Formats: sequence, structure tokens, C-alpha cells
Amino acid sequence: MEYAIARRLRLCVAVTFCLLGATSAVAASDRPDTIPPAHMDRDEALAAAAVLRDDRRWLEALAVYERLQASAPGDGEVYHLRTLTLADLGSADLAWTLQQARPELFDEAQRQRLAADRVARLARWGGVVPIDEAHRLDDMQRAAAAIDDVAASPRQRFDQLVVLNGLEQHAQVATQYRQLRSDGLEVPPYALAAAGDSLLAVRRPREAIAALEGATAELPDDVDTQIVLAYAYLEAGRHADAEAHLQRIVANEPAWERQPGAKAGFPNWKRYSAETNLAMMHAYSMDLARAQAMLEPMVAYAPHSADLQAKLGLVLMQRGLDEQALQRFDIAHTQDPRNLEARIGQVGALAELGRMRRARAAHDALLAAYPDNVHARRLDREWRSRTGWQLEASARRGRSDADGSTTSVSPLGARDGGYALALYSPLLADRWRIGAFREERWAEFDDDSTPDESRVRDLRHGVGLQYRHDRLALQLHAARSDDRRDAPRAVDATAFGIAADWRFSDRLHGRLQAERNAADASLQAREAGILGDTVAIGVDWTADERSGLGAELRQWRYDDGNRRESAAINGYRQLVVRPRLAFELRGGAYASRGSRDDAPYFNPSRDAGWNLAANLKTTHWRSYEFAFSQRFGVGVGQYWQEDFGSAAIPSLQYRHEWELGSGRRLDYGLGWSRPVYDGVRERHLSFDIQLRWGN
Repeated sequence: MEYAIARRLRLCVAVTFCLLGATSAVAASDRPDTIPPAHMDRDEALAAAAVLRDDRRWLEALAVYERLQASAPGDGEVYHLRTLTLADLGSADLAWTLQQARPELFDEAQRQRLAADRVARLARWGGVVPIDEAHRLDDMQRAAAAIDDVAASPRQRFDQLVVLNGLEQHAQVATQYRQLRSDGLEVPPYALAAAGDSLLAVRRPREAIAALEGATAELPDDVDTQIVLAYAYLEAGRHADAEAHLQRIVANEPAWERQPGAKAGFPNWKRYSAETNLAMMHAYSMDLARAQAMLEPMVAYAPHSADLQAKLGLVLMQRGLDEQALQRFDIAHTQDPRNLEARIGQVGALAELGRMRRARAAHDALLAAYPDNVHARRLDREWRSRTGWQLEASARRGRSDADGSTTSVSPLGARDGGYALALYSPLLADRWRIGAFREERWAEFDDDSTPDESRVRDLRHGVGLQYRHDRLALQLHAARSDDRRDAPRAVDATAFGIAADWRFSDRLHGRLQAERNAADASLQAREAGILGDTVAIGVDWTADERSGLGAELRQWRYDDGNRRESAAINGYRQLVVRPRLAFELRGGAYASRGSRDDAPYFNPSRDAGWNLAANLKTTHWRSYEFAFSQRFGVGVGQYWQEDFGSAAIPSLQYRHEWELGSGRRLDYGLGWSRPVYDGVRERHLSFDIQLRWGN
């Protein structure tokens, strides 16, 4: 969620200022005969000024006091009334300064009022976008210091919520707001707006909703707080309420405001804020195409808007178009270096593109400028997950049974399983990682050539090196492969491999792989003492975030001279994407051939197949980076093998997926299928579990 904190702060303190009576009042009357003439004596002028003050005509009253003060600088009564009128007019800091110069002229209630008004004015300036980012909190810090001069009172406590919110001390705001509620005090709307914003920042969206609904009920024209309320709905999982809330604002606000009799209108910034944030609401609700369609015409109409450029960049990055997104972020940052969304987006897009040195510099500068900002801290958590230690652990177990009394001829074995553990270092020099891994695959075969059940193992332990910079990603590894069998055909060998990925564009990637003593080689071949090498080339193309295609050519080279070649294509299409529901179709087809007919492992001379699977994902619980989902999959396919004909292949899957924080994921599930090997129908059941730690 990316909403403009500075804008919200400006609103909150401006509302405070209004409630204090410190906004500009009614302009001068059109009736010049009501303005006290200059020749009036002192008492008549003071009486006329009192009438003007009663009518809230502060400017006219101030003009009278200024004239009297100029003629009699030592007049204490005029000084006193002039100071109070300045406070009424909104010059809170000047009024407080004048009161400090002659405190004997003011009673305690007036002194406290002027001190509180000054706090509100400082807080208001503290919420304005700064010219100098290094001093953006100076006025708010002055407000925090000034509030100590105000006597303890409910108003002082309410104003303190606004000041602490402006200083991004959200935990303190939440604590003090709860204390105010516990003390039975009715919190005014301007303080409710600040409390709701801070409650949202500390991830208490339901509490934030209660506070913000109270604020917006009393301040219906306060569009910024209305927008914060929409984000509170969103973070509470009420996506439909969030969108409907902003849609009502858009429907009720004209795009252009026009004064009666005016020749031209002027833009309605309330409508702009609601409409652009509605587009982002669609994006966060996974309707990215709609969000982009809303923002692109706005950007075309106002290309110099840093806010629009940054928002469009965020949507493009969510759609996987990182190069295009970075261009938007760079434009926005050039137009307005203080734009927080652009700076956060730059870090994310640069990291996705593998330009980590520039990303790190942008990240460090952002954290130095905004150490307490909720969005900057969230970015930092993602950054540490991306650049820190990387851990992957997995385990699996399966069983194959042939129909009837026929012995299983599955290349997976009658029983199969294994585990894998890999640990890689934090990012080194912004490009490299080094790591170590250990993995094992095993299978038990029971056929005529091995009347006694035996387990074939491939146990590997090794080291790896990863490199990524810009368009190129490389992985190299070397390992020792150990069969762990006391048999003539036991295998003990060295394995090594390389994999490369090249990003041609946001949509097109190419990949190459070569591996000696490949880990995915047939365990049946290994049982016979035969190892296999592999080489592959592939390409992946994504149309958008919902669909893509991939293709691969691969060759296996076994020690017995067998050459097995295959070609495969696969694709996916997400048909329904909602915050709690996703439905997709996946399909693929392949064909392969082997050069030997007498290999002691499953090696069809020719075979081919296709498959189509439907996957339904339901998310039952989500809280920020934490979530629990279920996935249901059903598939159907056709497999053809030379000399054995074709057969339908059904399959089912059921999985649990846990998101355990930024970059941490646990998933596990069951699989069932009915494959056919050499014309024998089999049943395969499997269970697997995977843990990933780090992006």
C-alpha cells in the first residue's frame, strides 16, 4: 500500500488548525460604510473593532488595532486585543511571540490558548512537503518541544497525537490513543484522523477503521482521511468496501470545479486523489489491467505529474514490466526528488532487474532520510530478505503400484523419495553468493532383473556459486555423488554444472543448462551403473502477469551411448484473480526419443504426451506478509509410447501454502496420478514439503 503520508499529515494538522479557530475568516465586507473611519477616537474605535470581532471579521478588526497601536505603542489594552485577533486570524506563532513579550497582559487561559495555537501552527507547517528533505521534521520537532509549554489538558493530549503522528512515532500514538479511550475522553475528529493513520501504520487496521470512520463522519469533506480509511478497509481484507468507498467519492466529486459566473474551472484535487487511489486499490486487489487502464490516460494528460508517473510505475512493476516501471520511477524522481513512491519503486525495480549496486545506494539514501517511515521500513524488510541468507529445504516420498499382479516398471521405482538442503550466503559485492548443499534421491526397484528389493541412492554434497548482474544470471556447482552401495555397480563420481539466464526484455528470457553427472538422471540407469549428462536450451515468454509460454530442447547423454532427446512446450493462463481466489489453467506437450532399444532402464524409442490442469487457489487468512492458502488441482492428459499405444493420464493435487513473512514460505501437499509405462497402468501417490527462506 502506497499512500502519501505527507498529504495525510497536512490534512490532519489543517483540521486541527480549523478546530482551533485559526483559519482565515470572512473577507472584508463589501459595505465600506461599516469600516471604522480613521478619525474615530480610541474608545469609539475599540467599540467598533469589538463589533467586527463579534462578526468574525478579523481582518477589519486587526486594521483598527494596527492603527491604534501605531499611534500609541504602549497601550496595553490595544496590544492585548491585537494579539488575540492575530491568533484568531491564524498568525499563531506571531501571537505567541507577542504574548511572551508582555505576559502580564494575558490571563492563564489566554496564555494556554496561544501556546496551544502555536503548537497547531507548527504542526501544520511540519506536514507540508519540505524544500530541504534533510530538515523535513524540523517544524514538527519544534511542535513537539512547544507542546511541553502547554498545560496538561485534553486538548494538549489530542494535539500530541497529531504531533507524534507527524514525527512518525506511530507506536506512541497508538498507545496514547488507547489511553485516551480508557480514560473515557471523546477524541475529536482531527485527532481521530491522526490516531487512525498511526494505527494503520502499526498494522492494526480494524482499530484504525473505527477511528477513521469516526473522523470521516464528522469531516465528510476531508478526502485525505477518507482515502486513509479506504486503505484501512483494504488492509483489513475488505477489498470490496475499499473500492466502493473510493468509488462513491469519485462519483460525488466533479472533475472540475467552477465558481458561479467564472469563465473557466479549476481542477478538483479531491477527485484526483480519490480516483488515483482507486486505481491503486484495483492494483492491490489484483485487477492490474484495470488499474493501468485508469492511470495511463491521466499520465498522457499530465506527463509532468510525479505522483501519476510513480503510481503507474508501481502498477507496471506488479505486472512484471520492471524496465518500463523503472523508467516511470526515474521520471517521477527527476520531476520531484521528494516523491516517496518513486524512491521506493526505484529500489524495487532496480533489485528485480539485478542492478543491485544502484538499488543499494537508493535504498540506503531512502532509509537515511526516512528511518521511521512505515513504507521505508517495509521496503527495508524486503531488502534484507532479498540480500540476506538464502535457505531452501525440501523432502518427498512416493509410492508406485501397478494394476493387478503386475510388477511396477515405473522409472520412479516402487518406492521413491529424497531430500535437499541448500544454504547460500548473503549477497557479496552486490552480485555474488556462495553456498553449500546436500541432497539425496533414492528409489527401490522390484523387477525380474532384481528379484530382491534394493534401494538405489544418489547422495550429493557440494558447493555452489551464484552470480547476477543486470541481464545475466549464472549458477555453477560442483558436487560429489555417492551411491552408498556395496555392490559391483555402485557409483562414486564428481558432478558439476552450469546454468545461465539472459533477460532479453521484460517479456522474454532465454536459458541454457549443462550438467555432468546430472542429478535428474534416471535412477534406473544408476542402478545399472550408468550415469547421464544433460544439455538444454529454453526460452520463456510472458504476455502479462496472467499468462506465459515456455519451450525447451534437451538432450541426455548416458554412459552406455544412449542419446535421449526431447522437445517440450508449456503455458499457463490465469482466468480468475481475486484477493482470496485464483483459478488458472496450465498445459503442456512434449515428444522425446531414445537412440537405444536395449537400455536397462525406461527408455522408449519414441513417446509423446500432452496435459491440461486446472488449479484453484483459495486464501483463507491473510495479514500483511502472512497468509494461509489451499490449492486444489485436477489434470488430464494423454500419453503415447511407440509399440504400446496411448492412454489417458488423470492426476490430482492438494496443497497447503503458508506465507510466513517477507521471503519465507512453507508449502506441502499430496499428489495422485495414473501413469502408464510400457503399457502397464500404475498408481503413483506422493507427498512433498518445501521451505524457502529468503527471496
